[in-house]
Amino acid sequence: MKKNKDMEEKIDTHNLIVDFGRHKGERWTRIPISYLKWLINEVGGGKGAIAQAELSRRGTTMPTELVLSGHAIDRASQITNEWKEAGVYSWLTNKANEALEIADGKEKIKHKGYKFCFTYGNHFPTLKTIMR
Repeated sequence: MKKNKDMEEKIDTHNLIVDFGRHKGERWTRIPISYLKWLINEVGGGKGAIAQAELSRRGTTMPTELVLSGHAIDRASQITNEWKEAGVYSWLTNKANEALEIADGKEKIKHKGYKFCFTYGNHFPTLKTIMR
């Protein structure tokens, strides 16, 4: 673990330019936090190390628990009214965490009348969608 920490401290992101994807041509210091977290979780490697160094420079930490995609939140609000009392985000977080407990690494799982679709990244799982 120390080796990774030493590596991220040695990367100076101030003059680095993104050379790929949606933010190609932009400085790493201008990249949205959500994109940096996605790179670390889903891509890793050298790009993930630069993203981690930039997050550290900003004083931002990576989540270690479940992340809900915007699509999953939208779908939950459309397919059920069960969330009305607690709020859609809280309800969906609780249901998805219940499903994760029994998912055992599976990307798709049926639980309590819903089908949950997860991806498992380097740091945290993401709920991609929920269906009836």
